[in-house]
Amino acid sequence: MNLEIMRCTRCGSKFFPARYFCPSCGGDEWTPRVAESGTVLESTVVRHRAGEQQAHVVHLATVQTNEGPIVIARLDAAVPDRTSVLLEIDDTHRIVARAL
Repeated sequence: MNLEIMRCTRCGSKFFPARYFCPSCGGDEWTPRVAESGTVLESTVVRHRAGEQQAHVVHLATVQTNEGPIVIARLDAAVPDRTSVLLEIDDTHRIVARAL
């Protein structure tokens, strides 16, 4: 599934997630845009989550999308900052980034 960024039809501002009204101009009409790729701004790893008995490593990244907005995405493995990634939504509705 594609990651959709919403573009205000009145002023052109882009947002993720979707909003009811544009905070820039107050517009309420949106055009969806697909964010296919992005650049890792920074990343981290979560080694333990509350309530889990076994350690399950999760790699996360802050990604600047090619459409502009910044999103938090899961990674398959650690990647260096400034890595180019492909973006998609997985079957459980999470944003996933894969290094190019």
